[in-house]
Amino acid sequence: MKNMNETVERIKSYKETLADIKELDFKIQELDGGISRRNENSLGIRLSKSNVVYSEAEEMFERKNELLAQKLEKDIQIKRINNALSILEPEEREIIKNIYINRKRYYIIQDKLNLSYQRIKQLEKQAILKMVKYVLPSW
Repeated sequence: MKNMNETVERIKSYKETLADIKELDFKIQELDGGISRRNENSLGIRLSKSNVVYSEAEEMFERKNELLAQKLEKDIQIKRINNALSILEPEEREIIKNIYINRKRYYIIQDKLNLSYQRIKQLEKQAILKMVKYVLPSW
């Protein structure tokens, strides 16, 4: 049951994770811009200040690596969810996407798929059980 809940939470955060990836891209671009501006500005700096410039560049490099690691983690999370969605039957996929990713109400899905509430709940649970294996890392 814990695995099912954790899987559901990850699926629910799908859109937020995509937005996080874009935000990390922006931060990485800003850092890249800062590094290139610092390099242009540091051309005329005397040797005694080079250690300060080097230290700042090193900090920016480390920060960029942290951001890249965060982005990679989120990219993998999205790929895991997409992979898990790919193994579902079309009805199951439609239910999961609409309920958890697009946050639609059950009655809308009932009308769209022409299924009862009970059947939708049954397919939803069945789909989540299939997805657990792929969404949560097993190591």
